[in-house]
Amino acid sequence: MKKAYFIGFLVISLALGFTLWAFSSSMSPFVDVKTARKSSGTVQLRGLIVKDEVHPAHWDTSSSAFRFWIMDKNNEICEVVYHGAKPDAFDAAKGLSASGSMTRDASGKEFFNSDSLSVQCPSKYDSYKVDYAKKPSGGQI
Repeated sequence: MKKAYFIGFLVISLALGFTLWAFSSSMSPFVDVKTARKSSGTVQLRGLIVKDEVHPAHWDTSSSAFRFWIMDKNNEICEVVYHGAKPDAFDAAKGLSASGSMTRDASGKEFFNSDSLSVQCPSKYDSYKVDYAKKPSGGQI
C-alpha cells in the first residue's frame, strides 16, 4: 500500500472518530418518567399531552414558564415546565418530546424542567388517504 493512501486513511479515520466523539456528548436518549427520575443528566421525555381539567396547560407568570402534563408509554404522568413560548402546534398536537431533566422546587414538588420541545405534527391527512400506485383518472396529473 502506498504511504499516501495510508496517511489519507489515517486522517479520515481520525476526523470521523473526533466527529462521533464530539456529537456523542450532545445526544440524549428517549426515556420514560421512571428513568428520567433516576437520570442525572439531560434526557428526552416522550409522551402524550394530558388535556383535562385536573392537568391544565397554562402560562405560569411567577416562573415565566409554560406548564403542562405529559403521560409516557407506561401511563405515568409528569408535569413539564418549559422555559419558552408555547409552541404554535401545541393545541392540535397529541404528543411531544421534551428535552431536559427532573427537578424539585423549594416545596419538594417534582417536575421535568425542559429547555426544548419537539411537538408531534398533528395528522391532518388521516381521513384523506392517497394510493400513489393508482393512476389518476382523466389522464393527466
